[in-house]
Amino acid sequence: MIKDDKRMADYAKVIVKVGVNVQKGQPVVVGAIIEAAPLVHHIVEECYKAGASKVLVRYDDAEVTKLTYLNETIESLQDIPQYQIDYASAPVLKEGACRISIRGSSPDLLKSIELKKIQAYQKAVSTALKPLSNWTMSAKCQWTIACWPSEGWAKMVFPNIPAEEAIVKLWDAILATVRVDGVSDPISAWNKHNDETEKRAEKLNSLVLDKIHCKNSLGTDIEIKLVNKHIWLSGRDKETHNKWGAQFTANLPTEEVWTMPDKNGLNGIVYSSKPLSVNGNIIDDFWLKFEDGKVVDFDAKVGKQALESVLNTDEGSKRTGEIAIVPVSSPINQSKIMFFSTLYDENASCHIALGASYPNNIEHGTELNREELSKLGSNDSLVHVDFMFGTDDLDITGYTKSGEEVAISNKGKLLV
Repeated sequence: MIKDDKRMADYAKVIVKVGVNVQKGQPVVVGAIIEAAPLVHHIVEECYKAGASKVLVRYDDAEVTKLTYLNETIESLQDIPQYQIDYASAPVLKEGACRISIRGSSPDLLKSIELKKIQAYQKAVSTALKPLSNWTMSAKCQWTIACWPSEGWAKMVFPNIPAEEAIVKLWDAILATVRVDGVSDPISAWNKHNDETEKRAEKLNSLVLDKIHCKNSLGTDIEIKLVNKHIWLSGRDKETHNKWGAQFTANLPTEEVWTMPDKNGLNGIVYSSKPLSVNGNIIDDFWLKFEDGKVVDFDAKVGKQALESVLNTDEGSKRTGEIAIVPVSSPINQSKIMFFSTLYDENASCHIALGASYPNNIEHGTELNREELSKLGSNDSLVHVDFMFGTDDLDITGYTKSGEEVAISNKGKLLV
């Protein structure tokens, strides 16, 4: 059983102060799995201590979600009520609220559900909430994602021990990734870490690369052209729209630096190095072949239909919106734990995202609309699905516009 102790309180402080960095007078929206209620209580308290004007909490119940998929028709699932859209969007778009998401449902929660039902609902809700998604991806509000160890998730990560013991073990692992040990000051640790990754991004920006080439023994051999005036970013971001202009950290944990690939500029093949959990299904041991930025062929030994469902979401889901570099020295990678959660596994491994780009990965991108961004090589889609391809023998070579070669990574170790 998880103890409600100093570590839980410290985790809440990290989420509120480092994650969204709540400002005085700012509203906060919290969405969380129902099992995370003990943590949410601390989060709400910390939000008010930080000066939040109000805190709105909404819980999600995995079993209710599953029952909804089992019993509703596709037509019913596609009917997204306006009040649901307003509840999710209005506080952020109209009142400047920041968003906290506490996830942790079982990665294979929906494995028994018809994929066409999942795809229909996900497409409908993503379409309805596209203005909110664009707002968030443009850093026009502070937002953060963190996790809580549900039983279903814990049993998948640690299948050979009793459920209660697995939950505690996963909880310990989660806290380790977010620099919470119950003794030292996690806020100071996070400030130091964010400073370090920010310097890594600055080094990559100073190279002014035109493209990168990634290759490893799994078979990955892909050239990735970067958009002109691209910007490498680290975990620390800055809200660009509201009066506060607050810094925030969108992912807890975060170990990556990332930028925007040209949506027409990927050529080659990339092999997954870790399982991918998406829409309640596991996809594993898969590869994607790109030509001029578009997936033209693919296969998967596990979850091929689920992967096909992602790729068929829209035209943009066959192209990419992000390339991220993570060193093998990442503490999440060093833990040797397979989390079956993109939030954690993507911070253990270099990864690529199918779908929408982040506008702040290109100079003045947050001032442009999606059509203007598209002309510059940015991708747009209803989805943004990160998949991991990094390995301990991954080599990454950068090329400047003049053709100069720059070694970025050798056997997974960053050289810049």
